[in-house]
Amino acid sequence: MGEITTIFTQYSFQELVLLIIIVLFALKAFNEVVAYFYTKIKNYFGIQNNKEQWEENVSESLDEIKKEIQTLRDQNVKTHQRQAEIDQSISLVQERLQENTRSYLIDAHHKFCYDIRAIDDLNLQAMERRYLYYKTAGGNSFVDNLMDEVRNLPKINFYTGILDTDHNGIDDRKE
Repeated sequence: MGEITTIFTQYSFQELVLLIIIVLFALKAFNEVVAYFYTKIKNYFGIQNNKEQWEENVSESLDEIKKEIQTLRDQNVKTHQRQAEIDQSISLVQERLQENTRSYLIDAHHKFCYDIRAIDDLNLQAMERRYLYYKTAGGNSFVDNLMDEVRNLPKINFYTGILDTDHNGIDDRKE
């Protein structure tokens, strides 16, 4: 304890504060020099401690994960773009199928109502099936009227060549 009182009596307060600052600055500089040489020697010999290696592994893993996430984002954007293109194509195909079915029904109506003036069961079934698809897809009522006219046509039996005029498919003629 005597040394401390001797120091306080020999030096003024400003000199003591300056001495403490100089000692702290010297310790800090010494610590930086030691850390610098430690890092240089460690890098020269390729020495890593466990913590540094773990940090490096984690950093590499995070970089890989970031790359994978970016790749997935890019693929997701491409997938959404492709899905939009597919949806547009499907819509276009549905419209064209709807138009094709409508044209078929109109052509068949004209053929059977104006040209033949009768219809057989197989063609009527084919038209009914296409009409059902047409209506399910949102077809309009114009084709409804055409189908009513086709349903009211006399039935033809192609095997016997007999025209059924009672519209119920039963032949009343005697052979």
